[in-house]
Amino acid sequence: MTLFSVEGKTVVVTGGSRGIGRMIAAGFVAAGATVYISARKTAEVDKAAAELGCTAVPADLSTPEGVDALAEAVEGPVHVLVNNAGATWGAPLEEYPGHAFDKLWGINVKGVFHLTQRLLPACAPRPPLTIPPE
Repeated sequence: MTLFSVEGKTVVVTGGSRGIGRMIAAGFVAAGATVYISARKTAEVDKAAAELGCTAVPADLSTPEGVDALAEAVEGPVHVLVNNAGATWGAPLEEYPGHAFDKLWGINVKGVFHLTQRLLPACAPRPPLTIPPE
């Protein structure tokens, strides 16, 4: 079915070295997309990319340098951006440290915002949706 085809499209998956992000990246690779995955740990993202057949971009998306590194590594228009990278911190609210909140806010909220904003110029315009007659 060509309506939902990603053949030849460019996909960026943050947090793509493991878990849900890796599964999403694997699906896009299998469907014929050119896939870039990012993660903070270089060895993990390199290993995952080699296994999946996609491009690894080590990047800490909680920093401007990390956002820039990923945005600059992506070639061509971006057709799909999956903002999957995230962090968690297990502590009861009354014991939750301020530095943990800052870390989570940096990656889970600010990172998503800044990467999306930075990649907007690279996002491919979407063609109008046409549904073929039955």
